[in-house]
Amino acid sequence: MDLTSRLILLTLLAFGFATTASAEYTETMAPNGPIKKVGSDYGLVDDNAKTNQSDVLQKAIDDVAALGGGRLVIPKGTYRFAGILLKSNVHLLIEKDTVIKPFWPEGTKAVVFNLDAERPSKKKQMTLEQEQAFIENVSIRGLGGRWIIDYSDRERQKGDGVRGILAKMVRNFLIADLDVKDNYSTYCGITLTPIQTDNETKDWPVSRATDGTVRNCRIFNASAGYGLTQLHGAQTVHFEDLYAEGGVTLRMETGAVGDKTAIYDITGKNIVNENGRCAVMCGPHSAMNGVVKIEGIKSIGSAFAVQIGSGGVKAKELINNPDAVDGIFAKGSYVKNIHAIFGMHGQVKTHAFLGIPEEYYDDLNLRWENKFFDGPSIGAVVDSSADQYDMIIENVTMEGFKYNADKPILTEADFPKGKWGAAVSKWKSDHGISGETDKQKNKKAKKKAR
Repeated sequence: MDLTSRLILLTLLAFGFATTASAEYTETMAPNGPIKKVGSDYGLVDDNAKTNQSDVLQKAIDDVAALGGGRLVIPKGTYRFAGILLKSNVHLLIEKDTVIKPFWPEGTKAVVFNLDAERPSKKKQMTLEQEQAFIENVSIRGLGGRWIIDYSDRERQKGDGVRGILAKMVRNFLIADLDVKDNYSTYCGITLTPIQTDNETKDWPVSRATDGTVRNCRIFNASAGYGLTQLHGAQTVHFEDLYAEGGVTLRMETGAVGDKTAIYDITGKNIVNENGRCAVMCGPHSAMNGVVKIEGIKSIGSAFAVQIGSGGVKAKELINNPDAVDGIFAKGSYVKNIHAIFGMHGQVKTHAFLGIPEEYYDDLNLRWENKFFDGPSIGAVVDSSADQYDMIIENVTMEGFKYNADKPILTEADFPKGKWGAAVSKWKSDHGISGETDKQKNKKAKKKAR
């Protein structure tokens, strides 16, 4: 048995050849099934990501899919890909320490791996059959250890955006062993979303990322407005052993515009955030979400460990659906076993300024498009759901907090009264900071240059 075969066997043993008690992905990768190597069989070259080799990898995926599925090994190296479409019954095994950089021209939005069926880009050109098309029984995982998607060398620019993995019309999927090296870019590293169409047919077998597991994944230097995972549409998906430095680790903020937006039967375990916004965020907007059950949540120096938001209908949503109402998470949803450790480098949104103790004002730094402070942890859990829905919160502990140590669950009543905008403006004035945002400064500069 060669090294690759031994590593594959160890990978399968690690996953138990089948779903675990809490996971929703069912193993379909046969230990003795067909196997191809993208390097020796298809000519993939480790050129330190100098060229876009997406066509090489896509050809390999298409060929394995045509055989009925199998395993496809990406050898250790540094490559550049984008827009890769995974196909049913294909399992990507990416060797430990392999680095993938996105092919991402300036001013564009990119996705490295799409877990979705191929369909016309314009909705009006799609048939009902194309709308309902989906892939199934797929995985992207490490072989012998973690693999990497790296876009840390890109500065955030207007019009740019990148996602490592976008899962849409897929059933029975696994995403594992991924490290994302970010640089405060737009979008989350992994996004799960529904397909949005105008078709009223309700009996689709799949309409969003369904029956999946996202496990053993991390992101570094995540934007305060994004993070590791974003859920707009997902059903029976389990998340486990996730970590984010910055941003939000498990972002259940169902804010995509469209009546298919919602998540159902979501479970999570061991969700950690460090020096970010929070480990778990619940924000229903106008989605009627199902049950979510998350436990084992930890924040290290983040603004909060858990943020639970109220529902609220976006103006764009009302255009499409004038009858839209505030969203919810279904009865029985919970966040449990939460531990928050105080630190001074959390990503604190300016909206939460009134919750920052005055003692820390001189330590604040305004960053991330002037919308977030680099500042102190405020608390463990903040619950703004009011009476809109009931999220069960249990077993919350705190460490190192001077303020709010006796209030593991904060509500709006626990924050000082006042207008956060006026308070931020006063802080800027007191610290000699211009009231103008970077966007306003750039607009003035462009006008002056004309």
